[in-house]
Amino acid sequence: MSAKITLTIIAGSLQGQGFIFETRNTCIMDRAQDCTPHLPDDQHHRTVSRYHCLLDINPPAIRIRDFGSLNGTYINGQLIGRRHPETTPEQRDQMYFPEHDLKPGDEIRLGNTVFRVDVEEPGDNEATLPASSVLASNPRELLEQVQRIVQSPNAEKPSLLAIQGYTILK
Repeated sequence: MSAKITLTIIAGSLQGQGFIFETRNTCIMDRAQDCTPHLPDDQHHRTVSRYHCLLDINPPAIRIRDFGSLNGTYINGQLIGRRHPETTPEQRDQMYFPEHDLKPGDEIRLGNTVFRVDVEEPGDNEATLPASSVLASNPRELLEQVQRIVQSPNAEKPSLLAIQGYTILK
């Protein structure tokens, strides 16, 4: 079993809808027609920008970044990004909005819509690389993490899919 991320709408007019991600995905949350998860362009969602925020999903890891939305993006009630009403689109494009790691149980609020983040990871008997290793910038650290997994008692099991097909040369 591979890791899976589910975003469930827990508040708002779309309550109960869910979105499941089992593979690497980058998506924009907003009310534009070409995005997923897509929120309707109706009176209940007018406080959500057309291009509101970015989700970077690599199960079991998930990150979010506001795009300089007018009403902001909130994680667990805390504002993580928003532009001031006087800011022009050109000025917004020059601004930096940081990414934020999400964890199971976190709540993302866009306007009146609230999403809950759920992460389902492989069972304890399966060995996988920790999500942080995917973004490792130090090759030596990544190699050490891979070696620890390969040398673990679970390494003989065919469930070691996270690095299947790769050979450590050095």
